[in-house]
Amino acid sequence: MPAGGGGTAGNRCPARGADHAAGHRVPAAGGPFMPTPCDPMLRHVLRDEALTRGLGDIEAKMLVEWLTDWTELLAEASRTPDDAWSCVHRLCRRGRAIRRFVQLWNEPQGRGAASQLAAAERFAWPLPPSDLEAPDLMHHILTWENQHPER
Repeated sequence: MPAGGGGTAGNRCPARGADHAAGHRVPAAGGPFMPTPCDPMLRHVLRDEALTRGLGDIEAKMLVEWLTDWTELLAEASRTPDDAWSCVHRLCRRGRAIRRFVQLWNEPQGRGAASQLAAAERFAWPLPPSDLEAPDLMHHILTWENQHPER
C-alpha cells in the first residue's frame, strides 16, 4: 500500500484519479482485472534518474517507495499491459513534477517558481508552510496524494 495511507488502486491512474475503495479493487465496467507483470515497470521507475535528481536521500527514498507502491498496485489492477504502462508513465511524470516542486520550494528564491509549477501541474494540495523542511514537505505531499487519488 502506498506510504501514508490510501488504499488499493482501481482501474484508473493516481495521476489522473484512481477508483478507490477501502482495501478493495473496484472492477472496471467492461471486464475483470488482468494483472500485468510489474517487474519491467518497476525497473523503468527505478532507472529514471530524473525522479530523484537533486533530492536529498530521505526525500528520494520516500518518492521512490511511493512510486514503486503505486506501480505495483497499477500493475495488479490493470486491464491490459498498455493500460498499466500508460498509468505508470503518468505516475512518473507526476513524480518528476513533485520532485521539482520540493526542490524549488526549498530554494531561497524558488517559492514563486514552485507556486507557478503547482498551478501549471494543477496540484490540488495546499501550498505548504514556508518553514517546512524537505523531508517533511515530501511526506506531506505524498500523504495528501494518497488520500486524494482522484485529483
